[in-house]
Amino acid sequence: MDTNLSTNCSAAVLTNSFLIHILGSLGVVSVTTCIFALSWLFYLKLYRQFLYRLAAYQVLASLLHALLGVCQFSFLEYDDSKYTACAAVGYLFLVAGWMKTCFGCWVTFHLFCFAILLKNMRKLEPLYVISSILFPMVISSIPLITKSYGPSGEWCLIQRKKCGKNYVIGNIEHIAVWYGPAFVILVLQCIAMLTMIITVYYRAHRKSGENVFGRDQNNVAFRQLLPLVAYPVLFCILIVPPLIARVYGFASSTPNEGLLILLAICLPLWSFTAGLALIVHIGALKCTEIMRIVLPMVRAKITEEPVNESFQRDITADKDGARSSTYFSIPSEN
Repeated sequence: MDTNLSTNCSAAVLTNSFLIHILGSLGVVSVTTCIFALSWLFYLKLYRQFLYRLAAYQVLASLLHALLGVCQFSFLEYDDSKYTACAAVGYLFLVAGWMKTCFGCWVTFHLFCFAILLKNMRKLEPLYVISSILFPMVISSIPLITKSYGPSGEWCLIQRKKCGKNYVIGNIEHIAVWYGPAFVILVLQCIAMLTMIITVYYRAHRKSGENVFGRDQNNVAFRQLLPLVAYPVLFCILIVPPLIARVYGFASSTPNEGLLILLAICLPLWSFTAGLALIVHIGALKCTEIMRIVLPMVRAKITEEPVNESFQRDITADKDGARSSTYFSIPSEN
């Protein structure tokens, strides 16, 4: 059987130029956001801190995902000569999505061990990185075996149709290889993150002195934990519309144009929100540092004596009683 698409298949049913324009245009915005976030992180040398490196791994995967979305512009006018390139982009597109998901899982795992089990799993960083590269490559290879990558009807990914006919294997692989397990993983992530927030908050604010950490330590841990919650939670929210679109497309012979547009918007938003979350995370850190410096200075100015002035009190008496006069004297430069 010819694994390529038949030459008499209409290009109009292989790729959708309108959806590709949405995907690619938003992809450009996402790429810019991720590059800015990573540049800021490296400029401030925050990569030396382990938790920021975990966040940076996710943004790097998001950057790759957004770049591959921009590459879909190459297939606005699809023909059979572009089949191999389209299949390659589709494969890498799925790999990048899984890489982002895997790094999100490891962020959740690390924070869970830190907040609940009271263990720092920083030594597992090489495992985090290697597994988040190899596993996506392996699971994304399943459609390679069935030769399902190619024009999916919207852009290059797992094919759902071949020559205008439903491709059952491709539809199943869409759910089984990507949307199904990714959604289950991300729901579990959200549950784990909620459990961690409640646990750390409880330890930080309960009145009894039986907590394992000191109160100040828990407050620091809680502040560090909150920004990292955004990565898996936002990803979990944004994967719901694509999942609905794919399930609807599998169940119906006629795809819903509105759901497909929502799909084209949500895919690059995965990358955009990851970059934006890192920017907000760094911005909050810098604002906190500034406030730590400024607030004591403001309090000192309000409540204490000026540094360059000496306060003197001269008490004089008159015949009717005692009277106090107060004045400021500027000290000499000597």
